[in-house]
Amino acid sequence: EIAHERAKVMVLRMRPHFIYNTLMSIYSLCRTDPAKARQITMDFTNYLRRNFNAVASDSAVPFSTELEHTRAYLGVEQAQYDDMLAVEYDIPYTQFRLPPLTLQPIVENAVKHGMDPDSGPLHIRIRTRHTGSCTTIIVEDSGPGFDPSIKIKPHTTLANIRQRLEMMCGGSLAFTAGENGGTVATVTIPDSSGQTSS
Repeated sequence: EIAHERAKVMVLRMRPHFIYNTLMSIYSLCRTDPAKARQITMDFTNYLRRNFNAVASDSAVPFSTELEHTRAYLGVEQAQYDDMLAVEYDIPYTQFRLPPLTLQPIVENAVKHGMDPDSGPLHIRIRTRHTGSCTTIIVEDSGPGFDPSIKIKPHTTLANIRQRLEMMCGGSLAFTAGENGGTVATVTIPDSSGQTSS
């Protein structure tokens, strides 16, 4: 119940400027590129639908559901940023479950803090790996990164994800600096009964 309530809070805290910017992009494209406007509308609709579906979910969901949510979000962002946002998927393992609103907010955080038009395109890579005891999701970005020695005020959304991962599946979320800059977010979900999707 606690995890469910925290998922509700995350949905209610959706970035207003992301919604406004998306609607204005659609409005502008209706005249200049109607086909693109239709695609953004579909991606944005899917993004919103999956956000609100997450509120109705009181248990872990298949990774494929989170991935579709993330793809819808990135579809909207890529339409607005054009060539400034490149995404790579390396996800050979998908047969597992995780709390709703796990992957998408992590990727959104990478876009929000990694995008800098003056520094060139932002590259995001989403990977999954499975070992004998756990599944990992790795989200890497080529943004400015961070200095792990500097203490930063905890991010509410990321703290929420950590808490729900721990409560719902005994998982964890960690951030490290990338070897060549940028940030690496790693979600670890231990294998257990009920965590493998059919």
